[in-house]
Amino acid sequence: MHALPSPISNSLLAAMVIAPLLVLLTGCSGMRLAYSSADFFIAGYADDYLGLDGGQMERWSPVLDASLARHREEELPYLAAFFDSAQRDARKGFSRTDVRCLIEQFEVIYERHFELAAGAVAPLLADLDQAQIARLDREFRDEAREDAEDAALPEAARVNKRVKRYRKNMRWWVGDLSEAQLEILREVVTDFPDSADWYAYRDRKRRELIGLLRRGASAARIEAFLVDWLVDYSDMPTALNRSRERLQTGIVELFVRMDPSFSDEQRRRLVKRLTYLRRDFMALQRKPRMVPVPC
Repeated sequence: MHALPSPISNSLLAAMVIAPLLVLLTGCSGMRLAYSSADFFIAGYADDYLGLDGGQMERWSPVLDASLARHREEELPYLAAFFDSAQRDARKGFSRTDVRCLIEQFEVIYERHFELAAGAVAPLLADLDQAQIARLDREFRDEAREDAEDAALPEAARVNKRVKRYRKNMRWWVGDLSEAQLEILREVVTDFPDSADWYAYRDRKRRELIGLLRRGASAARIEAFLVDWLVDYSDMPTALNRSRERLQTGIVELFVRMDPSFSDEQRRRLVKRLTYLRRDFMALQRKPRMVPVPC
């Protein structure tokens, strides 16, 4: 559902958000197993990405464990409610109001996850030495070069990549798309906002983060920076805010136009996927509940 590039790309912070949110973005048939292994996934990613020493991992492990425990207690009810709403909407057919409500729920989930991840990763970033900061900087610069190469592609090539990504995601949820459905997908996704401006903004914010780390910023200062950037969007350019609005409008249009074209088999598959995910996010809670949905 999130079509613009990840705000921090394939960094550790994104890994902490992607672990529990993976099913929302791409689908995951082994969700319970993946969730149960989140601590190993995140810790391993942190080590590979930053080259941690034993002391750093030992100091950070309790922070990570506490964050994951908090996620299970506080965030799973949001995920369960999201999939409960989605499976009910899928059964009766998606209206514009339904999809707008799902997008509102998703935005809340996304922001809450990034806020939690910022609090968890900030102490680790504050503990990095200068060599590790330089390593992170090189990773960011490599990603920026890849972004620039992507932005330099002809418009038709960028659209094709976007369509391919959405087609792959939809295939997991509903199965193969018909030619008519592919035409709807291409027509709607072609009008989605481009990524070039987003890449430039992300690169600027990552360079600001590296500057903070090199100056020895505290964990509290780093956390505040990440929340301002990734949760509150405090200095997001006006053009990117408009892009977010265009994206939301486009997602609504995609669902509303696709829904009448679903075959009985596709709708059964979609409802089954969503129902199982609702069940799993309820089962993973110690005291199963769903947060009230305001829309």
